Amino acid sequence: MYLVPRKKTSHELLKKEANWPELSVRRTFQQITFLHKVIHNQYPTYLYNSLPPMQDPSNRTERKYKFDTPVYHHAFYRDSVIPSTLSKWNNLPNHIRTIKKLDTFKFMLKREYLEPPNPLYHYGHRFSQMSHTRLRVKFSNLNFHLFNYNLVTSPNCKHCSLPETPNHYFFICTQYSRERNKMLQKIDSILQAQRINNKITLDLILHGSKKLSYTLNTRIFDVVHSFIKKSGRNP
Repeated sequence: MYLVPRKKTSHELLKKEANWPELSVRRTFQQITFLHKVIHNQYPTYLYNSLPPMQDPSNRTERKYKFDTPVYHHAFYRDSVIPSTLSKWNNLPNHIRTIKKLDTFKFMLKREYLEPPNPLYHYGHRFSQMSHTRLRVKFSNLNFHLFNYNLVTSPNCKHCSLPETPNHYFFICTQYSRERNKMLQKIDSILQAQRINNKITLDLILHGSKKLSYTLNTRIFDVVHSFIKKSGRNP
C-alpha cells in the first residue's frame, strides 16, 4: 500500500487500489490450479480416478484435456467444488488448458483472471502517492470526505462555501486558480503534442488513461503532483 489506511476507509476501495481480486476469483484460481495438479500427477492418483473421463480429442486440439460433463440433477451438487471446477476448467482457453508446466500455467492463469495492477499508483514521491491514493479511496483531507466520516462539521470548502470534493479541488475552487491553470495548460500541451483529444477529467487526473502510454501518463501525474504540492492543501 502507499499509505497507512485510516480507520473507516472503504475496504472495497482499498482492495481496488491494491489490486486485490475478489474472493470468488481467488477461489476459482485455487480450484483450477488444484485440478491442474491432479491431472498432471502431483496428487495421489485416486483423486484423478474420481474425475469423469476426458473427452476424446479426435484430432481436435480444442478438446484436449477437457472433461466430459456429467448430467447433474440437483443444482446443489452442480455448484459443489468438483463439478463447478470441472466446468471452469473446460471453459479455459485451449492454450492455457494444455500447459503442462505448473509455473507457466499459473502465470497464464493470472493473466486470464487477474487484472494487472495500475503501475501509475506506484509512481512519484511517497507524499504524492499518499495524497493521490487518499483521493482515490475517498478519504482525503478534503472536507467532503472528512464530513462523510463525521470528522468535520461541514463538507464545504472554507474558501468558496461549496462542497469540497475532488472535482471542486482540481477544477473549481478559486483559491487554486493560478496553480490550476498551469496544471490544465501543461496537461493539454502533453495531449496536444501527441495529437490526442482526450478531455481532461477527474478520472484522468486520479487514475490516468488506458488509452495513453505509461510515459504520457507519468508526465500527466508529474503535473498533478506538482499542483497538489503547490496548492498547499495537502489532500
